[in-house]
Amino acid sequence: MFFKKQSLRDRIASGDIFYRGMMLSLQEQAKVLRITDDDQGIPHVHYEKTVLRTGYQEHAGTNVLALAIFERDFHAA
Repeated sequence: MFFKKQSLRDRIASGDIFYRGMMLSLQEQAKVLRITDDDQGIPHVHYEKTVLRTGYQEHAGTNVLALAIFERDFHAA
């Protein structure tokens, strides 16, 4: 039996939260706003970025990453 790996685009929804580790025990939290395709048809994730430290959160605006890079770097909550 063969199983096709489901794309993150099929599993992700607006409002989902993902994390990635950063240096010095910091974490970046990404709250997904939407996924859109650019002019070449490459999907991009638009997200609200928050930097997390022990006992501290800093809102860092919005950011955009290609879906493939987002899927490589971030993990689900």
